[in-house]
Amino acid sequence: MSGTFEREEIIGYATVAGLAIVPAASLIAVDLPATNGSYPFVTFSLVLLLVLCLLRPLCLVTRRHPTPTRQLLADVKTNWPWLATSLFMAVALPQTLDSATSLKRLIPELHPYYADDALIRLDALIGIDPWRLTHAIFGAAATRLLDTLYGLWHVGQIGLAMWLVLSRHRPFQLQAALSFQLAWLLMGGLLAIAFASVGPCFVDDFFGNERYAPLMARLPDDLHSATAMKYLLASQGTEAIGGGISAMPSLHVAISVLIGLCLRNRLPRWQWLAWAYAAAIYLASIHLGWHYASDGIVSAVGMVAIWKAAGWYVEWLGRPRRRATLRVA
Repeated sequence: MSGTFEREEIIGYATVAGLAIVPAASLIAVDLPATNGSYPFVTFSLVLLLVLCLLRPLCLVTRRHPTPTRQLLADVKTNWPWLATSLFMAVALPQTLDSATSLKRLIPELHPYYADDALIRLDALIGIDPWRLTHAIFGAAATRLLDTLYGLWHVGQIGLAMWLVLSRHRPFQLQAALSFQLAWLLMGGLLAIAFASVGPCFVDDFFGNERYAPLMARLPDDLHSATAMKYLLASQGTEAIGGGISAMPSLHVAISVLIGLCLRNRLPRWQWLAWAYAAAIYLASIHLGWHYASDGIVSAVGMVAIWKAAGWYVEWLGRPRRRATLRVA
């Protein structure tokens, strides 16, 4: 990593800042109840970053370094660009997540949920409800495994965010961070508003549609998903952390695909694990009643498109310097 920032890198990080600041400022300007919450993800990120920052001085002290303060200052002097980008990303990415969550909570304030009937008909085009296929193929034995994998998605997203925060590879960091932000803002926010839907697990609660009652009856009451569904219903209309109901598109699938794309870029030998997990998340989203089959397909295609667009943007930013280098040579 360079000890300075190139012009294109500054523009790239400014873009990340814009995607964090503009949605937040817009939501503040709207001044609706669903947008006036605190910033839990930013708070969590800063606390976690503080803990990580304490590890280095603690390590120096426990190893009885003769001059721990001097060494710490030398570390900061040597690594200040990386420390700066880490701190910057540790605020920008969670802020984007807070804004996207507020956008999702805003859906009932803007218009009623309306898209479920169309999504149900779209799923029915294959001749059978997709959840019946997953339960016929995998059976009840796979339900708890898929439920556990679906719950671990939160760990995966936190791990991905930490990777992006701590990455020293600036082009990758910028492409992945922009992809993360756009996934949440465009798909988790704007598309969720445009195609307002509650998903199979909630159509009975919202519309009295019992089409998925047989599916919900198959699922044990002690699943993590069942607990999460109850939480989302109880917190609807409040500023609860992680609240807000939206089916189309699936951010679980989108972020799982993003993890696969990041691993393919930086750790290709391990990408198969991420793709297998993304496939499991897609199956679980249907099997557990969270999503219609089309939700995950739209998310996967949208995530790949966003990743490529972010990559083109980062590459475009660097072209002037590369052309100047070629002319000098």
